[in-house]
Parts: sequence; C-alpha cells; structure tokens
Amino acid sequence: MKKNISLIVSFIGVFIFGVIIGRFILAPHPPLADDNRPVYPTIYITGSDGKASTMNTMVNDVTSDRDTRARKGLTIVVDTDNNYSLKVTGKIDKHNTYPTIEVGMVKGTNNSLKYEGSLKAIMSYLGKHYNIPYANVLGYSAGGSGVYRYLIEYGYDRSLPPIKKWVSLDGQFNASTPQPDQTLAQVLTDGPKVKTKYYDYWLQNYERVDKSIQAVLLAGDYDSEKQTDGTVPWADSFSIYRLLMKNGNSVVHYLIKGKDTSHAEMPHNKQAINYIKAVSYTHLRAHET
Repeated sequence: MKKNISLIVSFIGVFIFGVIIGRFILAPHPPLADDNRPVYPTIYITGSDGKASTMNTMVNDVTSDRDTRARKGLTIVVDTDNNYSLKVTGKIDKHNTYPTIEVGMVKGTNNSLKYEGSLKAIMSYLGKHYNIPYANVLGYSAGGSGVYRYLIEYGYDRSLPPIKKWVSLDGQFNASTPQPDQTLAQVLTDGPKVKTKYYDYWLQNYERVDKSIQAVLLAGDYDSEKQTDGTVPWADSFSIYRLLMKNGNSVVHYLIKGKDTSHAEMPHNKQAINYIKAVSYTHLRAHET
C-alpha cells in the first residue's frame, strides 16, 4: 500500500514538474525584438460618412508604392455610442514597420468631439499593444477638425504615442463658412473675418498644440469662382493656417487643381495622395529626424 502511494506521489511530482517546465521553459515566446520593435504607423481617418473604406484608394496607392515601404496594417472601427469601443481587424506583423491604419465609425458624424474621442481611444490601444516612437495622422473632412481637437487636448499627453505629422485633407474648421470680403491670401495672413463658435474654440486653444508637430493643409480647387471644393470653402480649410503659424508649428498649405478635386473625390485625388506620400513617408530613410 505504502509503495503504491509512493509511486502515485512520485508520478504527481513528475507531472507537476513537467507542467512547470513546459510552461516556463518550453513554451514558445517570440523574441523581444519582435515584441518590442518600433513601428511607425500612419493613421487615415475618414470623414463624416464614417466609412473606413473611404480611405481605401489612398491606402492602396500608398502601400503599392515600394518607395514608401508602407504595408497595410489595421482597420479600426469606433463605436462612439458605446464608450468608444474599438473593432480591430488586420494585423501588424514583424515585417511591417510602417503600417497603415484605416479608421472608420459605426455611425457617421461631423462632430469633432467624437473624432477627438475616437483618436484618443485608438492611440491608447496602439500604445498598449505596440512600441510606437511616433505616428503620423491624416484627417479627412470632419476628421481633420477632430485631429486638431485631439492635438489640442492630448498633444502633450506623454502616456500616448506622440504625433509627428498631421495632414488635413479638406478639413472643416469654421462650419463651412465662406469669407466673401476676403481673398484667400488675406485669410492666410489675418485669419477669417467671419468666425463661428466652432472657430472660437481654435482661437482660444491653439497655443495648446505641441509646437513640434508639423502640419499640412490640403484643399481641392473644384470651383475657382466660388473658391470651394464644392462643400467646404478654401477659407474654411485654411482658416487655421495663421493659428498654427502663430503657435510656431511648421505648416504649409496646398490648393490642389485639376480633376478629382471635389470634396468627395479628394481621397482619390492623385496629387493629394502624392503630397501625403511626400509628407508622411519622407522619414523612412531617416525616421528619427
């Protein structure tokens, strides 16, 4: 009897030891370099329709260009009515150092507060799961104003991955308000004369943006006579230019002429895509500069 008990105890001991060995020694662990390697994503945020697919043409062009070295990474859809919960699909594998991240929403919106909250949730998620020295962000239409709000509210939050470059594509910053008594040059120099409550927020808070962030403002020259992309006046998309300049940010603006320059067409505009490549992926040869 004692012999049987001894054998059972010995068997249990060997089994437990085997479990420990299997769990802590033999279990596969990816190399630390794979777990903690730096990745430099560019985030593509959709406009008011909420569809992540709005950015597909742009992302496909960027990732098919070998010079960018960008590869498709994640698609993130945000539920703004459910505590900014995220549905994340795709992956960033060990070969993908410069992933694209396409962002959409369950419900479309032009509320910049919801874009701000969405980007906060996304940056929190990315910071928890990846080693991100910095990210670049493109915001289209209402997404552009949402990124600006995020930079004001969270640009100095070092618990989140920093944003290095921001592209606003047909951004809305002054409630699509035209400036009939100003030329575009005057808006760029002096800011808009007609200011909405929407714009007042930028005016009161622009100095909270991290001065190291580089900004590019793009707008489509769809209707030269009315100075609009057909939806957003140029004076609106460029209305924050002076504020960024006053804050000491590096900022440039481009008015894109030719075909495919309406508001809906701009995410597919080849010139806009080339600007975005030049801005967001010039760091690839020396991305620490």
